[in-house]
Amino acid sequence: MASTYLAGEQTKRNILRESKKLFYKKGYTDTTYTDISAVTKMNRALIPYHFKNKQILGMEIYQDITNEFYHFLDNTFDATQFDSDFINVMHLVAYYRFLADNQPLLRFVSELQTDETIILFDDEVESQWLTGLGSKFGNMTSEQLSLLCTMHTGMKKEMIHTLASPENKASADTITTMHIHMLMRYAGYSAKKIDELLDAAFEVANLVTFRVKNGFSVEIKYS
Repeated sequence: MASTYLAGEQTKRNILRESKKLFYKKGYTDTTYTDISAVTKMNRALIPYHFKNKQILGMEIYQDITNEFYHFLDNTFDATQFDSDFINVMHLVAYYRFLADNQPLLRFVSELQTDETIILFDDEVESQWLTGLGSKFGNMTSEQLSLLCTMHTGMKKEMIHTLASPENKASADTITTMHIHMLMRYAGYSAKKIDELLDAAFEVANLVTFRVKNGFSVEIKYS
């Protein structure tokens, strides 16, 4: 039984690893289970046993990439030494830069969110991020916070769409500034307070570069 489980986990990891390479090269939309079957050298009919559909596979890969990214980012700057409001603003600054500076990743995420069956952003995770922006968010009613969370995730989707648009002229930092100002001004924070947080986050973010290599392996380096 144990050997069967380990073999299954190994097969699943192999599917994830090879799918990342395909999504990096071809994009999410143009990659098929037939493509994955060819590179993994396994029967196409067996792939849904590990990943019921491509949407689930795409979501898991997205979560792997973002979890690795935030883990490296927090370790690089030792997030424990900063207040949560700064870290949360820094996370959004870094996230948008990460997407904008890596076109294969931006294409992958943009294509994922065009699939309406995929819920890319978890409400509980996003609510925790919001409350970390400051005490005024924590003092909101559950209804207010839920409404703001919906607004926040909708903004993320729209900003990703904007970044991926060929006509886009806005930088990742301009998009982040708009996003943070909308949220924090809604909660009652002053423009001065928001700009101070943003300036500090941009200053720290300027110390590193964000990259993804073939197969969406994450790389964060001091500039």
